[in-house]
Amino acid sequence: MNRKRIKRIIIGILLVYAGLLLLLFLTEGLAAKDEGTIHSLGDAAWYLLATLTTVGYGDMTPVTGVGKVIGALIMISSAGVLTFLLGLLFSLFFGRLLPRFTLWRYRYRAWYVFSGINERTVFLAEQLAAEEPEAVFVFCNSYESLSEEYFSVKGRFVMIDSQVMPVVQRQKKSAACHVFYMGDNGWENYAKGIELLNNSGKNNLKVCCESEHAPEHVAENMVIFNRPDNTARSYWLDNPPLDDERIFLIAGNGRNAKRLLERALLINVLPDGKPFEYHTFGDWESFKNDHYALEQAISIDTVSEERDSVIFEKASWNASRELLLKADRIIFCNDDPGENLREADELLRYFPVKGKVDVCATAEGDSRVRSFGEEKRVLSPGMVLKERLNRIAIMLNDLYGSKTGSGCAFGELSEFHRQSNIAAADHLIVKLRLLLKDEKIENVTADACVRAYNRYRSFDEARIDACRRLEHKRWMRFHIMNNWVYSSKRDNALRHHTLIVPYEDLTLKEKELDDSAWEVLGEVSGLWQ
Repeated sequence: MNRKRIKRIIIGILLVYAGLLLLLFLTEGLAAKDEGTIHSLGDAAWYLLATLTTVGYGDMTPVTGVGKVIGALIMISSAGVLTFLLGLLFSLFFGRLLPRFTLWRYRYRAWYVFSGINERTVFLAEQLAAEEPEAVFVFCNSYESLSEEYFSVKGRFVMIDSQVMPVVQRQKKSAACHVFYMGDNGWENYAKGIELLNNSGKNNLKVCCESEHAPEHVAENMVIFNRPDNTARSYWLDNPPLDDERIFLIAGNGRNAKRLLERALLINVLPDGKPFEYHTFGDWESFKNDHYALEQAISIDTVSEERDSVIFEKASWNASRELLLKADRIIFCNDDPGENLREADELLRYFPVKGKVDVCATAEGDSRVRSFGEEKRVLSPGMVLKERLNRIAIMLNDLYGSKTGSGCAFGELSEFHRQSNIAAADHLIVKLRLLLKDEKIENVTADACVRAYNRYRSFDEARIDACRRLEHKRWMRFHIMNNWVYSSKRDNALRHHTLIVPYEDLTLKEKELDDSAWEVLGEVSGLWQ
């Protein structure tokens, strides 16, 4: 119940009781002055209070017919009014006073503030609480009891009936504060995040917005994330293509499926000689329209032995029996998890399958399928905050800038160029697997980076050249995915670039610029110190 409605109810109750009080005095104090016990407004107020609280001393009672009717109305309404007032006081104490005292008490600690409470915010807070034993977690615009599973951290989980801005301003300015806008409206999340950054006046503030909005410039202390992209990134990082896998079927044509293909083309960039085939089913016209320059880097609707291919199948997946049989991986990634489970069940029931079957859903107890897209991964702190990923991207930007003698700080880059560095950071785990010849490496660790960097430094000129070739291929793939094309004159507005050319056409100096993507391995290990 919002504040305005509460105020209207309280004012209404006061006006009604003021009217009853006046009528009681007029009928009892004036009309029955000699017979009754209520002779003044004070007596009427005392009677009203004794009746309202159900004490009922009996020292004052109405004697007139109208007075008795008024008394009856007071008696009938007293229980409801008293319950409402006590509930209001309870809510005021636990929803406003106690949370504010708790925030004052922990004002020097790190805070994680959520604009509201839902399953996603509670899940993320639970994971952050496990990593941050001293932090405080604040849920704004709500007051709800926490279930028993959160009792171990309940003292650090604060539910408060307040907007985000007043809450943030209660914290000490120097203390770290993360604010999360994770409502259902992505545009609104982004707009509120920008408003908070512009008006909070807080120094150590980072805002995380769940949104698919892609602005031209994003503030350095803002992170934008969304579930489809996190699902796609986590899938390919956790389940990289193995040496014997070449053909991937993507069943679905919603946001999850489109992000899955985009991330596959950006992350699964390997040396020439092992091209992948990606087959999609259904209506993908909007994807082809959005990536109209893709044919510069990818073979479209024709299987190629020289470069990766994307085949936009016209038929449904269950009408492609030969393709199902030879596929190395079949991925069901509709936006509806239930539909993915139903289609996977249909596949395994009616069709012979040799490859893996992956389902964007929770498929517990079925060893035939592999699940992905679970909350614990998609909404993990690493996927949402992207702190380590961004730090690697900053290192890459700084290394590249030192080689060119130009460039600018990471925070001053356009969102496209920030994402370009982030895509390079995402590809780092692929480089680790290639350098260490271990396709099962799951995470970028200090030990792996040190071993990979030492191996890279031992390479002769031919192998260094192969590394540069791969990074140029990855760099071009990212730009072409975003519809950049070659031009003899660079123009960011028109998405023209002078380096979107075959590797052989680059000068030696231009080739050497790609060394930073490998040399960063020598610096990344410091992130764990």
